[in-house]
Amino acid sequence: MGLFGRSPGVSVEVAPAVVGPRQMVGATVSTGRPVDRVTSATLEWGYTNFYRYHWAGRADSAMAEAAEDLWLYGDVGTNAGGDRDTDDWVGVTKVELPIVNGEFSGGSSSFRVPSWAPGSSPELVRWSCRVVVERAGRDVDTHAEFDVRIGRGDVVAESGPTEVIMGDAETRMDIDLVSPVVMAGSAICGQVRLTPARDLPDGDVAVCWRKSRESHPLTRTPSRGGALDGPIIGLGKHLPLRAGSPLTLPFEVPLPVDAPPTANAVHSSMKWFVQARLFYSGLTAPMTERVLRPIVVVNAP
Repeated sequence: MGLFGRSPGVSVEVAPAVVGPRQMVGATVSTGRPVDRVTSATLEWGYTNFYRYHWAGRADSAMAEAAEDLWLYGDVGTNAGGDRDTDDWVGVTKVELPIVNGEFSGGSSSFRVPSWAPGSSPELVRWSCRVVVERAGRDVDTHAEFDVRIGRGDVVAESGPTEVIMGDAETRMDIDLVSPVVMAGSAICGQVRLTPARDLPDGDVAVCWRKSRESHPLTRTPSRGGALDGPIIGLGKHLPLRAGSPLTLPFEVPLPVDAPPTANAVHSSMKWFVQARLFYSGLTAPMTERVLRPIVVVNAP
């Protein structure tokens, strides 16, 4: 054991620091001097998964599940509870490091990033190589991080259809995309097509991006919500909406440079959409129409 009871020095170096799915990454574990009284030494590749869950006060999980209707009133548990942010480690593969006569002097390992690997981002996933040395003295637990970047060749270039999320579809709204795969920092390009079902009041049309982190923890109650809309970009005001006269409105919606990639992890997922909104003029006008179409965001060429 080190001076004043400190743990022995163990360091981890990972190279390369930035990789993509199906690429190899290596780790080298070093010690300033041999670590003694060791019972086991493991190196685990994986990621820390960030997510949000609903904490139901001091109620146990069985009660929380049975009291779903009380969510509407915020009375689950004895002190109402609420949503909380947390994270869990998700191990992908683990290897044993060599121990000689109870001493550990380092080791190395390599790891092929899975094809399904969720991309790194502060909002969803942080990939790392974790080393744990168990010993008679104080254990050692250290890690080194690396980034997994997702490129166009790592994703399926398909997106779902336009989905109505608000309104009575008095005007059919379709979103056409130049490409469903968009690089962070570039623009979502496409057009909104409006097909009025009848003569309607004039309308204002706007678009924006939508980012949604969906939490689905394995053993906790997921939180509700998590969507964030980007800046609104107007496409036209007081547009005539008449039966038999469809309109086509091109758009470009810039994505943030640091936009996290679309990803699916164990406890949460990151999804992206382009959203179109139609406001009708007048106090007696139909309800606002809103539609979404999913896109896939990548952060590597």
